Amino acid sequence: MKLLCVDSEPAYREIISLCAQEENLEVHTASTYKEAMEAFLEHEPDIVTLDVLIKGGNAFNLVKEFKAIAGERLVPIVFVTSNSSDLMMDQCFVIGADDFIPKPFNEQLFNIRLKAHMRNVQLMQEMYGKNKTLTYFQTMIEREHEMAHQVLNHIQNRNEINTRNLAVTRLSAASFNGDLALVKTRIDNSTLIFVGDFTGHGLSASIGALPIMQAFFDAVDELTEVSDLVTQINRMLLSILPDYMFCAGYLMLISEQGEISYWGGGMPDALILRDSGSLDAISSNHMPLGILPIHEFESDFHTSQLHDGDTLLIASDGVLELKNNKNEMLGKELLKAYISQAYSNNEEDLRVSQFNMEKKLSRYLGECEQLDDITLVAYKKART
Repeated sequence: MKLLCVDSEPAYREIISLCAQEENLEVHTASTYKEAMEAFLEHEPDIVTLDVLIKGGNAFNLVKEFKAIAGERLVPIVFVTSNSSDLMMDQCFVIGADDFIPKPFNEQLFNIRLKAHMRNVQLMQEMYGKNKTLTYFQTMIEREHEMAHQVLNHIQNRNEINTRNLAVTRLSAASFNGDLALVKTRIDNSTLIFVGDFTGHGLSASIGALPIMQAFFDAVDELTEVSDLVTQINRMLLSILPDYMFCAGYLMLISEQGEISYWGGGMPDALILRDSGSLDAISSNHMPLGILPIHEFESDFHTSQLHDGDTLLIASDGVLELKNNKNEMLGKELLKAYISQAYSNNEEDLRVSQFNMEKKLSRYLGECEQLDDITLVAYKKART
C-alpha cells in the first residue's frame, strides 16, 4: 500500500513518512502542486495526506484533480494543516476530504487514523477484487447459457411448428425452461408427443433435455414403440441425473385415426375436450422418469381415442400451481373452466384458442412473479 505526503514543510514530510513507514507503507512525498500531480499520476497512491497551503497551486483544486483521476478507486484524502478553524475543516470536507488532522498532531493519534484509512482501503480493494471475479464468472455463465441456448434451439428446430391443429406454449420462470415439449409427425402420419417437467427450473433442469431430445427425434425416424422409447429415456436419465433430479412426463403416440397410446409418470391429468363440450381425463399412473432402476421400471402404456373435433391438452404442474395476487393456486377446477372457455368448438384454428388460453393465464397471474415453468400442449383432431 502506498501513501503520498504533500506538504511544503520538510519536518512534517519527514514525520508523516516515518509514521507511514512504521505501518509498512511505501511513501512518496511532494512539496509543490506540480510535484504532487506528477507523483499521484506516477505512483497511484492509496492514501494522500495534504496540507491546505501548498506551493504553486490551490490544495482544494488538487483534491478535485486527485478525485477525478482516481475515479471509482477509493483514495482517502487526509488534510493535515495548521489552520484548524471550524470554517477550514468544513471547507475541507465539502471539497471531498475524508479526514482532517490539525497540526501539530499527536503521532499516536495520527497512526490510529492512518490504520483506519488503511483498513478501509484494504476492504475496498478486496471488494473490488471479488467484484471483478464475480463479473468474470458472470460473463462465463452468460457465455455458457448462450451456448446452451444455441444447442437446445438447434435440436428443437426439428419440432413441429404451431398449426391449426397443434399449439405449444412454453413460458419460462428463468432464462432456461426446465419443461420440455416435443412434437413430431412420423412418416406413418402418427404424431409423437413428449411433455416433460424436470425438477426445478433454469439451466440445471434443462441439462437433461438434451439426451431426451436426441432420443425422441431418433425414435421418430426409427418408428420406435412408446414402451421402448420410455424405457430408453428412463435408462438415460438414471445414468446422467443426480439423485435429487427426475423428470415427470407424458409420452404419447397419436395415430392418424386418433388412437392415443400413452405413458404418463408424475404429471397432472391430461384432458380431452370432446367435440360435445365434455371433458375426459387421461391419468398419469407411473413414477417419474429417472427414479426407478431398470428392473423396477414400468413401461406399459394405456390407450384412449380422439374423435373428430376433440382437443387433447397436456399441462405441466406450473399451470395448475400458478398463483395470483391472493396467493391462490389456479388448480384443477379453474383450469378445466378456462379450457372449456378458451378452446371453443366454434373456433377451428387451435392457435387462436391457445392465444385465448394464454391471455387467461396471464390475467390470473397479474403482476405476480411466475414461480415455475409453464408448458401447455394442445392437439386437435381435424374433422374429416
